[in-house]
Amino acid sequence: MDKDEENDALWELLGRARRVEASPYFARRVVGTIRNQQKPSRFSPSILLRWLIPTAALAGLVLGWLAYQNQEQQDVFDADFNRTADLQSLVTSEDSFLWIEEDSTL
Repeated sequence: MDKDEENDALWELLGRARRVEASPYFARRVVGTIRNQQKPSRFSPSILLRWLIPTAALAGLVLGWLAYQNQEQQDVFDADFNRTADLQSLVTSEDSFLWIEEDSTL
């Protein structure tokens, strides 16, 4: 048998089969059944993973940035403090007392 004869036999068999008509409300009943199925709860681990992890990551980045900014401000303060301490050591050295003693003799 070639393909044409096989297809002809198939179409002949299908032509003798009983026709089934869908009811007019078939689609409505299918959609209603789908809607009436039990819906998943609103709380699930996927929601936790979807929102909690990015929020925690963002909070970690913000805290890290604030700590970095605080460290930079501390470094600037330390540099200023060291410069001031160096100036204080210059004022209290023995050579600096010479000009103070000279002014007091006037």
